[in-house]
Amino acid sequence: MSGYPSTPYTVRPFSEPELARASEMDRRRMKRFNVRLSQIRIRVEHAFGQLKGRFPSLRCMGAHLDTKEVYEVIEALIVLHNMCLYYRDEPEQIKDILLVDRDLLRNSDGNEGFDAVYFEGEPSIPAHETEEWLRVEGYRLRNELLDIVCPVNT
Repeated sequence: MSGYPSTPYTVRPFSEPELARASEMDRRRMKRFNVRLSQIRIRVEHAFGQLKGRFPSLRCMGAHLDTKEVYEVIEALIVLHNMCLYYRDEPEQIKDILLVDRDLLRNSDGNEGFDAVYFEGEPSIPAHETEEWLRVEGYRLRNELLDIVCPVNT
């Protein structure tokens, strides 16, 4: 089983038991889907790495009460990052730039980022998003993506 659940927000690969239960045709499609998903995940991780390399503050944002504001900041940084890529601008090319010392970004347990901040109370989650709803919708979405990425006729 994968380390994260299937939800509408996370797409996980098909597991070995799922592959074993599938027909031969579906098993081939599911394996192709797993390979493509893995390739895409690697590209996304590299993109996040480049973004965090350009804006080290993303490594130590810590917890925030206003997640909408955090999303807006990250979205703005993504736009700036894409502009820098378009104009082939690299931080190392800037005269007298002060590159961040990675040791300054370490918290008390030696990991990057701030120490954990805990908030009291329950998070605001829509009432319909129960664990069962997340699971069912996650599997539905993955099967829909399977049909798009690896159609039956291929």
